[in-house]
Amino acid sequence: MLTIKLAEEIVHQTMLRLHRNINVISPTGVILASGDKMRIENIHEGALVVAKTKNTLIINEQNIDRYPNTKPGINMPIMYQDEVIGVIGITGHSEEMLEIANLVQLTTEIMTHQAIVESKSEWQRKNNDYIFEALVHGSKLDANLQERMQKLPFSLEAPFQILLLHIEEPFDSANSITLFFENLFYKQPVLSGHSQLHEYYILLTNCNKNVQQQIFKALRKKKQKLATLQIGIGPTVNNLSQLPHSYNGAKTALAFASTNNTMTYFEDIELFSLMKNRDSDEVKTFQERVLNNLNTKQIETLQAFFDCNLQLKLCAQQLNIHRHTLSYRLNKIRELTGYNPQYFDDAVVLKMACSLR
Repeated sequence: MLTIKLAEEIVHQTMLRLHRNINVISPTGVILASGDKMRIENIHEGALVVAKTKNTLIINEQNIDRYPNTKPGINMPIMYQDEVIGVIGITGHSEEMLEIANLVQLTTEIMTHQAIVESKSEWQRKNNDYIFEALVHGSKLDANLQERMQKLPFSLEAPFQILLLHIEEPFDSANSITLFFENLFYKQPVLSGHSQLHEYYILLTNCNKNVQQQIFKALRKKKQKLATLQIGIGPTVNNLSQLPHSYNGAKTALAFASTNNTMTYFEDIELFSLMKNRDSDEVKTFQERVLNNLNTKQIETLQAFFDCNLQLKLCAQQLNIHRHTLSYRLNKIRELTGYNPQYFDDAVVLKMACSLR
């Protein structure tokens, strides 16, 4: 965990302030970095003792014979999660450095901890991006992908929803998006990251209305500060194999997003995605979502109503039923689908669903 690059940075930063030679040594006793370049890659016998005992070792004229190839000074363990990951040594007479030794040790451990955390965060970001790209492009859940998913700090549980954000702000503002995500999704089961140039993704897992509302509220507030921010929201899906549908829905929503809209839902512009092959996944999903709860008689009633150009009296006559019966059926269709056949916008959706069957 203690790299040569990090060791050199510790030596450089510490010596700038201390004006004394500093050695950073591996747990195996190898000097990784030093103000005295001739000592690099030599074995430091005192550091081996420190790594083994986890205790500070002072080398002076009285005991230096026990530690060949060393110089007088103080050698202290660099700890991470109760493990010795290295040793830092300050060359010189111990009496002159006792007051600053603990501060040097603390500063070194802080620098080390920060570097390790940043390294882990960078790896986690890359892992998130890999998992997201694999899932939204329909990759098989092979051993490698499953192993990566197990290293997430949470499990991927349904339902899922994908949001895509596009921003044309300068690079420094774009950086704030990543930090914004980290703060917003802290300890939440959300996968987020940088997808493409100017585009960021959010994958909500195990999402519910409360979580959605909190996130959407924060995104609306963010848009007030970033004028070019556009947000496309894909449909909610119930298993990992459907994530490509949610992703493509979010892409379509983003493509047709208006600068006047805070957010664009796929359902609001779903009709645009249907100008494709009738056998496409979008068409099939659209049909199922709109008509899935209707039985054959209700669909036939709906089709007859459209054939009669939304005229209740004419439709009732054609179906040979009372007008009140027709109104009852249309109200039932509204309850089951959420679309009112007697309202123009809703009728368009229902008509397209029927026509594409």
